[in-house]
Amino acid sequence: MLFNLSIENVALIKKADVNFGTGFNVLTGETGAGKSILIGSVNMLLGERIGRDIIRNGENYAYVEGLFYLTPETVKLLETLDVTADEEGCLIVSRRLFLDGKNICKAGGKTVPVSKLREIGQCLINVHGQHDNQALLNSASHVSFLDASVRDSEKDTFHEFDKVYAALGEAEKERSALDIDETERLRRIDVLNYEINEINEAALCPGEEEELKAARSMVKNKETIQENCSLALDMLYENSEGVCAYNFLSQAQRAVEACAQSGAELDDVSEKMAEFLYGLEDIVGTIHEKLEQAETGEFSLDEIEERLDLIYRLKRKYGNSEEEILEYGQGAEAELETIQTSETRKTEMEETIKKLLAKANELAKTNRGKRQKAAKIIETKINAELSELNMEGAKFSVHFEPCALCKNGMDKVEFLLSANQGEPPKSLAKIVSGGELSRIMLALKNVLVAGDAAGTLIFDEIDSGISGRAAGKVGIKLREISEKKQVLCVTHLPQIASLSEHHFKISKLQENNRTNTTIQLLKQQEKISEIALMIGGDNVTETTVAQAAEMIRKGKQGEEK
Repeated sequence: MLFNLSIENVALIKKADVNFGTGFNVLTGETGAGKSILIGSVNMLLGERIGRDIIRNGENYAYVEGLFYLTPETVKLLETLDVTADEEGCLIVSRRLFLDGKNICKAGGKTVPVSKLREIGQCLINVHGQHDNQALLNSASHVSFLDASVRDSEKDTFHEFDKVYAALGEAEKERSALDIDETERLRRIDVLNYEINEINEAALCPGEEEELKAARSMVKNKETIQENCSLALDMLYENSEGVCAYNFLSQAQRAVEACAQSGAELDDVSEKMAEFLYGLEDIVGTIHEKLEQAETGEFSLDEIEERLDLIYRLKRKYGNSEEEILEYGQGAEAELETIQTSETRKTEMEETIKKLLAKANELAKTNRGKRQKAAKIIETKINAELSELNMEGAKFSVHFEPCALCKNGMDKVEFLLSANQGEPPKSLAKIVSGGELSRIMLALKNVLVAGDAAGTLIFDEIDSGISGRAAGKVGIKLREISEKKQVLCVTHLPQIASLSEHHFKISKLQENNRTNTTIQLLKQQEKISEIALMIGGDNVTETTVAQAAEMIRKGKQGEEK
């Protein structure tokens, strides 16, 4: 259950801290007072997509935090999402939305993405609003309502069907990819063979192009390289007169070494000069190597240019570097192997599809039996609920129609209603009013509530299109649901509000030239005054106050019974 809800900078709410109770909680207030803001805050907490315009004017963030006390079943369910409650089954969930659109979401002390927050929210709260009523008008959604009524112990075949159907889809996709025209298949084989041969014959090496460009530069500047390398060698190591850097440095090193042996502290200097000599020898060796390369030249300029042109042409076809060209060749070889073995693979996939299809059909038939069994139970229960909701003449039924295998199995399910005794059942979209739709949804919720993982149910204006005696019946039904789950209900009707265990009033106040929405838990006398206001509008009299008190008293009597 949702024990505490803290809100900061959400639309007209500067700051609010609300402690909800177990059982039946109602929220009332004048139109525009901020009831929708409260529901929006809850939706924000549940990870729903929400615009930055929800941030209070002048602030740079909006923040919502919820403190939940969980049942052991919900604790286990959240553990599958890697969310852990504390030892008392307590979980704190929060979301902070900034003006730049960034979010910081936390659950159980861990930062989580918004998508994960949405998954967590589905385990905590079920929000029923006007759009849920519209789902009843869409027959495509009816099968999901029916499946929710199937007992958990019987749902293994539903989960297994989902896996098999997904595997069937993947297998059919792969089979389609293999199913190409024979002419196109042969043409593709020729193309791949040509590309593979062209790349393999080139015998490329990674980095070869750079090496060839360096070799081309050396060939083009051969004379300059020879002249300068020879001059450098003469100055450093070799010349006919023996006057070179190496000889001078060698003589100097020997002189320093003799000084060191004579007692002068020049050992370090002597060692460093010896290192210079070794380094100079390495330099001379490198220059010799470059001089020999310039003189011999492994490739002619024409050969180098021809090789570079080959690499350029391959790059235009297959990639921007030798590595990418080789990688393309490997991919082509893999594709060629796949195409050449496609007939064998096609046969294998057809056999796989055949087995998966048989399994899917078997599971779909099993699930049809479970659905039909659940449909009889749900029909009986919902008809009883509708009778209690002032729809005594109505008869609810579940219609089955076989269909081709799809993600829901082989059943097209539609809820039908005979609004009055003696009339044939018809589609909900054709016959129900807004008030009837709300009551049918409420009946469904009451029937399905036991299988709902969420510990809190929020009904946002479930009373739409309802008045009079029917409103009282709806209130009684909501209170019945609250015996199993915590219920939060936004309502305009005194018949519903009078049955609540905890009554919150949402008001809009003007403070310091700013509008603020507040949420207040009403005491007994305040509750009577609020319900009197709901009954009489601005014209509150002793009669309306007495009527409000009587409604509350009768509600408590019904509770005691």
